[in-house]
Amino acid sequence: MKSSDRDEGWITGRLYFNREDKRIIIKRPRNEFGYTMNLGNKCVWMLWLVFIIVMVVILKIAGTY
Repeated sequence: MKSSDRDEGWITGRLYFNREDKRIIIKRPRNEFGYTMNLGNKCVWMLWLVFIIVMVVILKIAGTY
């Protein structure tokens, strides 16, 4: 059984947090449509941080014109 199939990593059925699982993107279980990110993976937090920084820079630049 894959580690994403166990109920212990799922929070409210939508969020996935499992530090032992090295995958970044996880398919949702139980015939739900879509994917989610493993919030227990440090790479996910780094990606979110980079995304937020890029968005702030873009908004800052767009606000100057």
